[in-house]
Amino acid sequence: MGDTKRRLDRPWIRITLGLTGLLLLPAGCAGLAAYSFSQAGEPAPVDCAEAVAFAHATLPGSARDAHCTEMRWRDTYIEIGFAMPAAEAAGWVAGTFPAAEASSSEEGLHASYPPEAGKAYEVGIHVRYEGGDTALVRVVAYDS
Repeated sequence: MGDTKRRLDRPWIRITLGLTGLLLLPAGCAGLAAYSFSQAGEPAPVDCAEAVAFAHATLPGSARDAHCTEMRWRDTYIEIGFAMPAAEAAGWVAGTFPAAEASSSEEGLHASYPPEAGKAYEVGIHVRYEGGDTALVRVVAYDS
């Protein structure tokens, strides 16, 4: 037992252990950062019921060709797209997002919500009318 204590009293052992720790700490942090960035992937399909709930909305009964994607990393970003009858689009937007305000003609409407777990803080609503009787709706929602 006295022999083990004597080996650790040598300064070069303590210096070697200290330098090893100093070198491994930044390498570990860099590895963790690289892993974290690798998780910020491409948009992935997500269930539209979950997506519209996140955006404080519901899909209209007349919605067609709905597709929903999400990207997650530090924030959650969800995009919802669907077609619906043009005559119903304005009513759906007004009923679903009553607090939405126009940001600009290019940006569409915008609604902000107080922070709530599992829900979007910001929602953008874009409606484009196609061919007279069809409206293409895109809703973008994110939580920061």
